Amino acid sequence: MMPMPITDAMFLLLESREHPLHVGGLQLYDVPDGAGPDYVYELYRQMLGAAEAQPLYRQRPRRSLASFGQWGWQDDDELDLEYHVRLSALPRPGKVRQLLELVSRLHGSLLDRHRPLWEFHLIDGLEGNRYATYTKVHHALVDGASAVRQLVRMMTTDPDDLDCLPFWAARPKSRSHAVNGVDLSDRLSAVAGGVSDALGIGPAVVRTALRTIQEQAATLPFQAPKTVLNVSIGGARRFAAQSWSLDRIRELGKRSGSTVNDIALAMSAGALRRYLLELNALPAAPRWSPWCRSRCAARD
Repeated sequence: MMPMPITDAMFLLLESREHPLHVGGLQLYDVPDGAGPDYVYELYRQMLGAAEAQPLYRQRPRRSLASFGQWGWQDDDELDLEYHVRLSALPRPGKVRQLLELVSRLHGSLLDRHRPLWEFHLIDGLEGNRYATYTKVHHALVDGASAVRQLVRMMTTDPDDLDCLPFWAARPKSRSHAVNGVDLSDRLSAVAGGVSDALGIGPAVVRTALRTIQEQAATLPFQAPKTVLNVSIGGARRFAAQSWSLDRIRELGKRSGSTVNDIALAMSAGALRRYLLELNALPAAPRWSPWCRSRCAARD
C-alpha cells in the first residue's frame, strides 16, 4: 500500500454525505455523420475493451492498523471496468433539462471508497443527434484542471486515430520500469510525495499563517454577511448549465486587463447580487477582504 499525500487525504477526511468532495464534468458531442443508431453503444463496448487501466485509476483508498489509521492507496487487482464505465439513455428525443436532471442524480451520490474513486458515464438519446459524457472523479485522486487535461487526451479530430484511448487506459512506455506489473516510477513518485508532504506540512502551515497575518489577505471565518443562502445543506446536488461566447469573454478580459477566471468570477458575483436584489435580501454591509480592495484599487 502506498502512503497517501496529506493534501489528498484531507479530501477524504473532510468528506461527508452533505459535503461530497468529488469533481464532475459534463460534455456534449455530435454523433458523426453517417453513424448508425448504435453508435454510442458501440463506443461504449469499445471503451470497455481498454481494460488495462493506468495505475492512477486502479488505486483505491484504504487505511488499516498497519498504517496507524492513515489513508493510503492500494492497487485494485480486480478492477471492474463495467462498474466504472456506464451506459445510460434518455427517452428520445432527450431534452437538455432531462440530461441535467440525470446528471444531478449522478453528481449527488458519493463515490464508493471500496473501489477506485472514479466513474465515466456515456449518455445516449440527446436531441439534435447528440450524446453526452459525464465524468466523476474524487478530488483526492485528481483536481479539476488535471481531470480536464486527462479528458482532452482521449479526444481527436482524426476518425482513423487508433492511438486515441480512454483517459483511464494504460499507455505504452518507451522504457519499462515495471516489476511484477507495478510501475516503479509511479510508486516512487507517490512515496516521495507522501514523504515530502509529511516533512513540509509544518513549514508550509507556518508560512501561510505568517503571509496571511502580514498581508491581512483573508477574512476571518464566520465573518461573511448572513444571506438567505446561509442555511444547512443536504447531500443532493443540482447540476445546471449555461452557454456564453468564450471569444467575447476573452475580448472583455483583454480590454479590462483581466483573465478568463476574473471575468467568470465577476459574472458569478453579478448574478448572485442580482438574485439577492430580486429577493430584496442583499446584505446591508458586504465584507471585502483587504486583498479584494487592493486589487480593485490597483485596476482603478
